[in-house]
Amino acid sequence: MSKAASGYNVTAKSTVIDIAITAIAWVLFTLWFKSHVMSYDPTTVLFWGAFTAVPATAIFWLCMQMFKVTLAHQKKMEQEKANKQ
Repeated sequence: MSKAASGYNVTAKSTVIDIAITAIAWVLFTLWFKSHVMSYDPTTVLFWGAFTAVPATAIFWLCMQMFKVTLAHQKKMEQEKANKQ
């Protein structure tokens, strides 16, 4: 797998966990957005709720990735600081 300069490792396990968390977020966003669709047809409501949840889930995924890289970098900096002392 790959290891960035920040110290963050991408493994198969972390990828599967990310996909699972993102799928859960998509389902939650879909349920949340369904109540905002202006239609009485259940199929239309589900389609547009799910379709609208896609960009929100993409932003969630990007934020999750940025958080993990930032956290790994912060831990690496703290470790380097402790090693200097």
